Amino acid sequence: MSGRKSGDLADTGKAESSIEGGGSGIECVDIDPHAAAFPGDPLGFSDQPAPPAAAALSPLDPKMANVKPAPVRYAIEPGDKSSLRIARDDAEGRFSARAEPNRDLFAEPRRKLGRLGRFDRKDALLNFLVFDHDHVVRRVLVLLFWACVACAATAQGEDGSCSPVDIAPGPASTGERVRDYAPIFDLCANGGESRLAIRRMSVDGTQLILTVDPQSLQTSLERASCWRCEETSDAAQAETRYLKALHPPQDSTRPPALVNAGLIHGDGDGAFVTGDLCPSRKPLDRSFFEKLAAQGPGAPVALAVSGGWIARHGADIAWLREKERIGALAITWANHSYSHPYAPHLSDRRNYFLRPGVDVDREIFETEKLIIAEGETPSTFFRFPGLVADAALLEHVRSRHLIVFGADSWLALGLRPRPGSIVLVHPNGNEPVGIKLFSRLIDAGAMPLPLRPINEAP
Repeated sequence: MSGRKSGDLADTGKAESSIEGGGSGIECVDIDPHAAAFPGDPLGFSDQPAPPAAAALSPLDPKMANVKPAPVRYAIEPGDKSSLRIARDDAEGRFSARAEPNRDLFAEPRRKLGRLGRFDRKDALLNFLVFDHDHVVRRVLVLLFWACVACAATAQGEDGSCSPVDIAPGPASTGERVRDYAPIFDLCANGGESRLAIRRMSVDGTQLILTVDPQSLQTSLERASCWRCEETSDAAQAETRYLKALHPPQDSTRPPALVNAGLIHGDGDGAFVTGDLCPSRKPLDRSFFEKLAAQGPGAPVALAVSGGWIARHGADIAWLREKERIGALAITWANHSYSHPYAPHLSDRRNYFLRPGVDVDREIFETEKLIIAEGETPSTFFRFPGLVADAALLEHVRSRHLIVFGADSWLALGLRPRPGSIVLVHPNGNEPVGIKLFSRLIDAGAMPLPLRPINEAP
């Protein structure tokens, strides 16, 4: 697939920016606990060699006179027995670290015990505590310090800072808002929860990851700083539902087909309603969504949306978001490429994604970036333009950890739905006959029920 290059996006002028580079920002630094002094540990020891004499400080620039905290004025003397103590600074709850002399709180009791002239076994524990009190006090301080850190982290989680991110749609272009977009495949953990991360990015300056629940297939945008991630592989995750959906077993009853690649029929009863939003200048067919919403609250629908459609239909996207907000619809945002390349005079074998010069990665990632910039979350599902692909294309899209799906009930082609069918219509204004057939099937009770989300199909 490395031979496929970008051509169509440049021709149509629809791409506002190229895909940003992967970036290599540092996200997390692990500190070796043995390399850092505990609070309260002496900063200098008598058996350490004396450090070189501190260089004289040069006069401060007057422009920096108000910088706080004030610059260091004295070096710590070699062999200094001072200790780093944590002390409350003021009523606002701030903490500061300062140096102060060690105070042997048990010195006087130890002298008194020594004057007794004798110890028995019952004094052994007391003797241990007396002579090892510095170690004990330091460890207690450390435990208290980290308990405060843990409480702060818990409070941070409770106030929602580590909950899934909601991106507010903004006027800035996608290239300015969504940057450093790159595919990854990491196993991530946050407390007792684990996810698989498939994309890394920066949105409005915040480092995010696109994660997938490996069992439910639900995606979410998460703050990268809230998760601890390590690179993984398809083989390591082979037993998860996600990887089984991504790489289904070969169906010997289904011959290799150029058309309708990927998942075309779901498990169980009901129907999986999907709509393709190919690039179109016509308005969104809102009657289809109103009919769908009338079937009950949170009616599920998978929208395979193209970047070219999003770029022209800001008002329609806002209308769909409002339907989600009020609970009328539950939309799964699938990927249908950016430019949806198609030439009417070409056969399927040389058309759509099979046209020379199509950059598959750019078609995928630019659409995902637009979905994110519009305040939505890309799913793990991808539908080829025209439902046309060869084996190499199929594997390339799967390598980007997207589940390819087609349909076994494209209504405009006269394919009647049956239990488990993936139903396809085009509510982009280009296929009114499919929308009418959908309405008739619903009214006649001929649409298999219940209507189910596409996440349940694999």
